[in-house]
Amino acid sequence: METALLSVTSFATIIMLGIAASRLDLISKGADKLISTIVFKLTLPATIIHAFGSTEVPPSMLAIAVVGFACAAIPYVIALLVTRHMPQQDRPLFLFGAGGMNIGCFALPFIQAIFPTSSVVTACLIDAGNSIVVTGGSFALTKALLGGEDDPHRLRTMLKRLFSSIPFDCYIVLVVLALAGIRIPSFVIEFVAPVANANPFLSLFMLGLMTSMHVNARKLNRLFEVLALRVGTSLVLSFAVWFFLPVDSLTRCVIATVIWAPMSALAPLYTLWCGGDHGLSGLAGTISIAIGITAMLVIITCSGVL
Repeated sequence: METALLSVTSFATIIMLGIAASRLDLISKGADKLISTIVFKLTLPATIIHAFGSTEVPPSMLAIAVVGFACAAIPYVIALLVTRHMPQQDRPLFLFGAGGMNIGCFALPFIQAIFPTSSVVTACLIDAGNSIVVTGGSFALTKALLGGEDDPHRLRTMLKRLFSSIPFDCYIVLVVLALAGIRIPSFVIEFVAPVANANPFLSLFMLGLMTSMHVNARKLNRLFEVLALRVGTSLVLSFAVWFFLPVDSLTRCVIATVIWAPMSALAPLYTLWCGGDHGLSGLAGTISIAIGITAMLVIITCSGVL
């Protein structure tokens, strides 16, 4: 437990450094966009390759990835319905903030420090399904629905945008390799390790840079609404997993814990690209960290599995 808390404290400190750097003008304007490009095209794909390559994934367990996909997709669909009458510029905040989990940076330290080693595989598989939504699916669909594009080939454009996401492509290739029983060579894992190790810092620093503390009454109301929607869907999903998922109690506990991981670090970036309030999205993501940590600790403490 102490290891997990130390990791989370370190991650929270990195976010605070990003906020301070932005407010004190310690780095040049536009640094957040540069860092986001590095994260999206380099460090995040390297992290995905390293995680899959370092963990043995039995093809029989890949069904768990479907659970991860559902846990990310269901809140997105709910957000689509809930926000259908909202102004167009407000919807990206909800669509990217209601669902999608930052598993790699926050959930895995808990899983690795507290649960048996085999549970890491479960968390990685949940992240594989989750990432279909988080690393490209939600952005491609949102851009198609809200982009105001008069495109007669909207589906083709959406699919092109989806498969242009390098992280998404990585997950698709790695899942296919896992189904075929093909392991990533050890030299590839070692080669991408330095780049993968940079991902937690850059992702969280980027989140800090994109966090805005300037909120008026209207923004405060939107902030409360998106967090309430996220907490509500997480509660329903974690209860559904715990009581209805036909797996052993340890696996249920791991999945229920992972569901409470904070918002994806890519949420502010996607919100920016879709014309939403990325500063408010960053603030929502920062607050979701505190909510997620609390919920994960409660589940682990009260589950009685360990």
